[in-house]
Amino acid sequence: MTASALIAVERTALLESLQEADPQAPTLCEGWESRHLLAHLLLRESKPLVAAGVLGGPLGARTDRLTKQLADQLANPDDYRQGLKDFAALPGYLGMRTRFPRLDRAMNLLEYFVHTEDVRRAGLSQGQTPEPRQLAAGVEQALWKDLQARAKAMAGKKYPEGLLLEAPGYSPAQVAVIPPAPGQQATVLTGQPGELALYLFGRQEAALVSEAERGTDGLTATERVTYAQRAQSLHNTLSPRELEKAFNHLFRGNFGKKN
Repeated sequence: MTASALIAVERTALLESLQEADPQAPTLCEGWESRHLLAHLLLRESKPLVAAGVLGGPLGARTDRLTKQLADQLANPDDYRQGLKDFAALPGYLGMRTRFPRLDRAMNLLEYFVHTEDVRRAGLSQGQTPEPRQLAAGVEQALWKDLQARAKAMAGKKYPEGLLLEAPGYSPAQVAVIPPAPGQQATVLTGQPGELALYLFGRQEAALVSEAERGTDGLTATERVTYAQRAQSLHNTLSPRELEKAFNHLFRGNFGKKN
């Protein structure tokens, strides 16, 4: 899919999720209802100086104040519907939607995906398993590519001993965001690219992601126990020559394959 097509698909999904929600519907953004999220989106794409305050710093208080003011206006259903129309018509910074589609994709694809799920998954009762959307072809791979570029900044200082991301079935299947130092146990997050994005954006409870630790030998604790059990079994049943051959297969990750 082209950059323009990717943005069109996810922007449409975001709009539809907000259209289906009431202005006061909950979201995964702490303290925000759908109207606050819509206010954030409108300000983010129409007032760059206001949007800059989302990251905090000197502009943070002003951004919070203006977001709340606009959200209060959008509490009225008619104003909320008009706000959705206004957002749908926004061309992006400097008309990027048509002039700079690659920049539009870099800035907004992950944002749109995560905020769509902020609305969709907020209504789940505690303990319910979220149901992932059926994404258009190419969207997951695009999310994976964008996530690799931003994961280190998103992870911040939360994983000082190392962070690996695994997305089975995608290329590459594993990315070392923060390579582990010798002797350290890196955190390994495994899931679909979109689920990993939600996790790193702080939506851990709503994301379908498994977490484990892996050492510099490349093994998780579970894998290490499994290999130790296999090794003990081999030691008890094979001759020294057969044992050496089996160990060569085992530690190349080819245990059970024929020569």
